[in-house]
Amino acid sequence: MACTTESERLLRNNDLRVTRQRLAVLKALRHADQHITATDVYARARDEAADLNASTVYRTLTQLRDLGLVSQTDLGGGERTFAWRSERPHHHLVCTSCGRMTELDHDLLANFADQLQRDFGFEAHPDHWAVYGRCQDCNTREHRS
Repeated sequence: MACTTESERLLRNNDLRVTRQRLAVLKALRHADQHITATDVYARARDEAADLNASTVYRTLTQLRDLGLVSQTDLGGGERTFAWRSERPHHHLVCTSCGRMTELDHDLLANFADQLQRDFGFEAHPDHWAVYGRCQDCNTREHRS
């Protein structure tokens, strides 16, 4: 119940109407223990709102992303993923060989964003980045072959 009350408050505070469909999308995101695709959000949210349609899910995800409540990232799976924003941004190293993801400390990319601002006048938004490459295990396997 506390999750629903908090979700209702978040919607109202951001000038969004409280609807059963929006609450279902918020619940799906808030209770996911990982990054999930819009398709996953839709599947989970339909349990709460059977009349939910995919366009409402996409529209709600965009609104939540634009408000900074949800992060959107391309983790290399071919479909954007979404995650409820935690207190502290987080980032990922994504292995292009095996698909393994490793969480990356925010401070490392925050410093990079500061350097981009200083050197190029470019204002980066390091709220949820994915860095692609090859993990140590895949590099070791390749060098043994």
